[in-house]
Amino acid sequence: MSNEEFDIIFRGDIVFGHQLADVKLRLQQLFKADAAKVDALFSGRPVPLKRGLDKASAEKYKDALTRAGAQVDIVAAGETKAAPIARPVPTAPTNPTPAAPLTLAQRIEQQAAADKEAAEKAALKREQDEREQAARDAAQGIVPSANKDSWSLAPVGSYMLPPSEQVAEEPVAIDTSAISLRPAEAGNILDANEQPPAPVATVIAPDFNVAEAGADLVRADEKMDLPLLEIELEDWGLADLGEDLILATEKPQVAMPVIHIPNVDLAPAGADLGQLRPYVNVIIPDVSGIRLAD
Repeated sequence: MSNEEFDIIFRGDIVFGHQLADVKLRLQQLFKADAAKVDALFSGRPVPLKRGLDKASAEKYKDALTRAGAQVDIVAAGETKAAPIARPVPTAPTNPTPAAPLTLAQRIEQQAAADKEAAEKAALKREQDEREQAARDAAQGIVPSANKDSWSLAPVGSYMLPPSEQVAEEPVAIDTSAISLRPAEAGNILDANEQPPAPVATVIAPDFNVAEAGADLVRADEKMDLPLLEIELEDWGLADLGEDLILATEKPQVAMPVIHIPNVDLAPAGADLGQLRPYVNVIIPDVSGIRLAD
């Protein structure tokens, strides 16, 4: 059996098709942790979720996390280290003892503390930069802009300019004295002189006539001259009823097959010829309930 061990590493990536909020909720249920600890896992740093597993156990953990929506990697034990966390260095005791391995909850708490400290440092630096920028603007005589904290979103469809800045629009008077309404039954709202003329279809009608019944529809100049067949009927005659119309010399010669008939006789009617008889299942009816009437 192989003694190789593996770690489960999570970098904050989720499986394609999953929502981030749903994945965080499933991880809370899976690790029995609160939202703050699970949010610390999505910092982008490699976080070992489980250490020292064999290959089969590592695959099981990966399948469970993948179904939850978390994209994890299986690496050899000790190959990937967790991201460094800023924390005070304790004073070494006189008799140092080996530190116990941190649990998943402890690692998440340390990661959350480091993220909170980094966010506070970033906020302090941002405030310091704003103060320095305001001092430079004041030295150059630049008037600071309005406070952005007092800004808000206007409702949909509202005017963005105050009434004093809006351009006054003069209403336009439209003369509608020549406009009238036509009843709905009138159909077309255009007058006859306003409607375009309807196109006239050109129909080609030849001067055909109807011929009389039985008339020859082919003119004399359209007929074709066919050669007449010369048939001599002098040696022709009618055969008698039932007479053979083919001469003996015209009939094909058919070879009569020779049939060998052995010494075969006819058996008497009802004689047994030795054939296989079909099996007949004899059904004996129950006549116990039948009696003869007087």
